[in-house]
Amino acid sequence: MSNYRRFHVVSSAIVCLAFTGAGVAWADPADLYVPVAPRADDGATVRVGTAVGFIYGGPSNVLALGGTAAIGQRFGRLGIEAEYTILSLLGHETVVTDIGSEDTDVSIGHAQRLNAMARFDLIRFGPRVDKTRSLITFYVEGGAGVAYDHWSKSSFNEDQRLVPVDSKRAEGQAGFGLMIFPHRVAWLIGWRLAVSPHQPMQMVECRSTTICSQVPMMDSGGVVDDSMLFQSSLEFTF
Repeated sequence: MSNYRRFHVVSSAIVCLAFTGAGVAWADPADLYVPVAPRADDGATVRVGTAVGFIYGGPSNVLALGGTAAIGQRFGRLGIEAEYTILSLLGHETVVTDIGSEDTDVSIGHAQRLNAMARFDLIRFGPRVDKTRSLITFYVEGGAGVAYDHWSKSSFNEDQRLVPVDSKRAEGQAGFGLMIFPHRVAWLIGWRLAVSPHQPMQMVECRSTTICSQVPMMDSGGVVDDSMLFQSSLEFTF
């Protein structure tokens, strides 16, 4: 991965953290001064947040950036939820403008994920007021779902590029991270790995939004395709 892409992922992750961190402070500012363990270990949950990373099935150096929403139920250490993620797919290309050519990030498609997830509080740290949930928890999670990827053709002022064929596939999910709990608001930060049975990549070469031709691609011969997302979100327990 180029230094530019590393910088872009790190900066996007910082934005994700800042967004959800501000939400924690806004949700219950008093907890910043008098932290106590939450008293809710069961109940319905709603979670919203951001995601950034890379996905399979596209050209190299594709940045995925978007949002996540989920609803579920918590049973002690175990939580289950239905999750929806929408991602904007960005690529770095040369674009012709009124003042000349410039290298910039352009939208090359979008993706959607529908998942059923289970999350387990594996290790709990920090003080406990009511002998249930701690202020900080290390969690693990897993699940399965369906991934939809749609790739856009190049615009008239962009370089011609290889465009993957739209796809739909089943995938497995696994992840880990930390929960930080001020009362009934949980701040989740962690990594999510997705794996899917390998499918040979199919591409078309597009010179505009209407002129495309099929391009034969060499297959990597792998067994599975994988991707990784960094997620930062707020979970509300009722």
